[in-house]
Formats: sequence, C-alpha cells, structure tokens
Amino acid sequence: MDKNQVREIVRERLKSCHPGGVTLDVVEEAMRLENNYWYVPVKPSAQPPHTFEYYDALAEVETDLSLNVHLKISLVPILPEEQRPENGPKNAL
Repeated sequence: MDKNQVREIVRERLKSCHPGGVTLDVVEEAMRLENNYWYVPVKPSAQPPHTFEYYDALAEVETDLSLNVHLKISLVPILPEEQRPENGPKNAL
C-alpha cells in the first residue's frame, strides 16, 4: 500500500471521529514508512476539551485499521497550531 492509499484510508476513518467536537486530519507531509510500519501524524482542528478523547479516538482507528485492513500503523497525535510552544517542534515526529 502506498502513501496516498494509506492517507485516504486514514482520512476516511477519521471522518466519523470528532473527539470533543473537533475535526481530525492527517498531516501528510510528515507521514513516513519505517520497517513496514506507517507513522501517520494526526492533528485536531483545535485542542480537544478532554485530551483523552483525542487519544481514544486515535486508538480506535488504529485498532480498526490493524484488524480490518491489516495495516501496520501508528497514528501520532500532533498539537494544533495555537497550542504549540513558540520555539518548540512543529510536530511530534
């Protein structure tokens, strides 16, 4: 499976996830394949009121993709722009 296919599958699964009312999307430019394992950064449209809901949603999508699509994947949580430290990294990768 190539990067575009993985991106689209993850985006499709994320469409139904709205932890705390936020929208989740793939940070495509930071996606990478390492040792047959996809690392896919996911960023919320805003900081969810309860961060655990964000992590739970990502875990559910990871499990679904692993079991039903047989995809080795890790969805990496990224902070939204307004929550990043001024001089900190732009993503968790």
